[in-house]
Amino acid sequence: MTMNQTVKALSFGAMLAIAALSAPVALADDTGLSPFSMEVKKMANKDGMISKKDFMAMMEKRFDAMDKGKKGMISTADAMKIFSDKP
Repeated sequence: MTMNQTVKALSFGAMLAIAALSAPVALADDTGLSPFSMEVKKMANKDGMISKKDFMAMMEKRFDAMDKGKKGMISTADAMKIFSDKP
C-alpha cells in the first residue's frame, strides 16, 4: 500500500468515525453508549478532546484485527465493520 493510499484510507476512516459518532447509538448498554462510543470517550482528555495519535492507534488496532491475511488491505465491507458496536 502506498503512502497516498494509506492517507486516503485513514482519511476515509476518520470521516466514517465522525459519521458514526453523530449517528444514533445502537446496542447501547446501561450508560447509553455503544462499545465504540465508550472506547472513544475513554480516549478523551478532560476537555473532551482526542489526540490524533490516540485516534490513529485505535484505528490501526481495529484495521489490523480485520486484516487476517496481513496483506495491508481490507475490503470496504470490513472497513465499515471497524465502526460497528463490536470492539
